[in-house]
Amino acid sequence: MTKSTTSTVPNRPQSETNDHLSLSQAARLAPGKPTPNCIWRWCRRGVKARTGERIRLEHVRIGGKLFTTRRWINEFGERLAEADRAYFDVADDEVVEKSPAPRSRAKRSGRRNRQGRDADREARHRQVEEELEAEGL
Repeated sequence: MTKSTTSTVPNRPQSETNDHLSLSQAARLAPGKPTPNCIWRWCRRGVKARTGERIRLEHVRIGGKLFTTRRWINEFGERLAEADRAYFDVADDEVVEKSPAPRSRAKRSGRRNRQGRDADREARHRQVEEELEAEGL
């Protein structure tokens, strides 16, 4: 009978040393079902948060392969969410401080109502008639 031995990394709990996932396995477990290539980009390049900070998925390189864990995937998502929360909290505070008085619906949509267009047209027509009269035409 052969005895199986497992090596442990000092200062790490046993459960943490055995839960490494390949990038393919991580892709199947990550929310949104990203591709293994996407997981690789998260590890190597990271994701640029709205704050401008680059957040990377924690990973280890063993031999020529990258591995991550479920915990690291969850922490990655939490760090991205926290960066977004911080960005939007600051953005919301700035909007409240700088917000102008509410505008009417016609001005917000970029369209003018028909009466406004007609009034402008009539005013321009009167102006042209006055100019023609002044010239004697």
